[in-house]
Amino acid sequence: MTDMEPVKCEKLLADNYVGRLAYIADNEPHVVPSTYFFDEDQQCILCFASNGHRINALRKCNKVSFQVDSIESFRNWQSVQVHGTFEELSGDYAKLCLKRFADGVQRTIDHKNAERPHFLSHFSGKLQEAEMPVVYRIAVIKITGKSVENFT
Repeated sequence: MTDMEPVKCEKLLADNYVGRLAYIADNEPHVVPSTYFFDEDQQCILCFASNGHRINALRKCNKVSFQVDSIESFRNWQSVQVHGTFEELSGDYAKLCLKRFADGVQRTIDHKNAERPHFLSHFSGKLQEAEMPVVYRIAVIKITGKSVENFT
């Protein structure tokens, strides 16, 4: 196992759209899968969620970790971990970021799978709702990664 160079860590983040968000709620660790878009220019991970357990916990303790893996086999994998802070977005900026999220996830899916999933229209539709979901970003503080030597 070797440490990944920062540029390779960012490439893994940019080439995927599902990761796992780790946060603390009531002194307990929680890990949940999350669709995301890695905004390389802003060095942040864009996400959204409904008000509830996760958002309430993130508002109380904004330190988070986010992990993304690419696993081909036991001897062929990469894993990246981001340490950062939760930042809730609001107003027109939140709407702009939600659009950037939906467009970015679609580009990533197009590049990886050449498919157009129907669930993305769900994200864009959120822009028109009276009560928009909570749009947030994880401001990247540190990115680390590990890989097995023969990963291609």
